[in-house]
Amino acid sequence: MLGLTLLVAAAGWLLNADPDGATPAAAEPLEGAESRLVGVARVIDGDTLDVGSVRVRLHGVDAFERGQTCELDGDSWACGTAATQALKARAEGRRLICAVMDTDRYGRRVARCERDGIDVALPLVEDGLALAYRRYSVDYVDAEEAARARGAGAWAGSFDRPEQWRRRGRRG
Repeated sequence: MLGLTLLVAAAGWLLNADPDGATPAAAEPLEGAESRLVGVARVIDGDTLDVGSVRVRLHGVDAFERGQTCELDGDSWACGTAATQALKARAEGRRLICAVMDTDRYGRRVARCERDGIDVALPLVEDGLALAYRRYSVDYVDAEEAARARGAGAWAGSFDRPEQWRRRGRRG
């Protein structure tokens, strides 16, 4: 089995680590590379995943939280579960390449992640299962506005922004 390759260019090294947790087999400096993570994804929720052994928060999006519900025609639906499932469909068990942009207050790497050259966060916003996280980025604002205009996902009804829902203590 091929080892998981983890590029951590901020430190300037290429680490070849065995996914079974073995010690890195080799390390060599990278010249001028950005800070990147490359590995197999395991989805935690709609905007958080593990890439190899590194916890990653997707840059610029705020997905509906696990346990969060949205309203449509007077009925509740599990928009948080839908967001998690949508990210799983795009990323779970697949090789991602993530450009690390920051580290958040929880120690997660904030990154833009791609699978086969396609941003895994963009379709979440386009499908109305995540919002542009405007406090940190305007990268997904156009996609959010288009989803809203189409009434995609949560935009078909009403909802609390994930950030508001978290502030209230994750109550539905």
